Amino acid sequence: MAYLLPRDAYLLLEEAFKQGRAKAEVFAHAIETSITAIQDKAGEHIVDKKEALKSELYNELRSGLATKEFVHAEINGLRDEIHQEMGSLHAEMKQQGLLLKTLIGLAIFGLTLFNPAFVKLVELMMK
Repeated sequence: MAYLLPRDAYLLLEEAFKQGRAKAEVFAHAIETSITAIQDKAGEHIVDKKEALKSELYNELRSGLATKEFVHAEINGLRDEIHQEMGSLHAEMKQQGLLLKTLIGLAIFGLTLFNPAFVKLVELMMK
């Protein structure tokens, strides 16, 4: 993008040099070229900075996000934990079932043993 001096600035240069238009044009051209070079350099610097920030942001986001392999490993770990818990719960349920059967048997035995009709039946059998 070329930069041109405003006409007022050019007239001021022409008046300042008083030796004519040629020196004012050369000086104005030098100023315009300097400004254009500064703008180009600033544009290059902005592009470089933009690329550096983009790369840094990409690396930061990439390190912060979970990878597919990481997610699969976590899922498999949780799946193994669930299977272990299910196995221990199954064993505990078997133990509780056995205990419940024992208690029911004892209750039936106790109710039968202390039932007056049963006691009379046993007395009759023992005689």
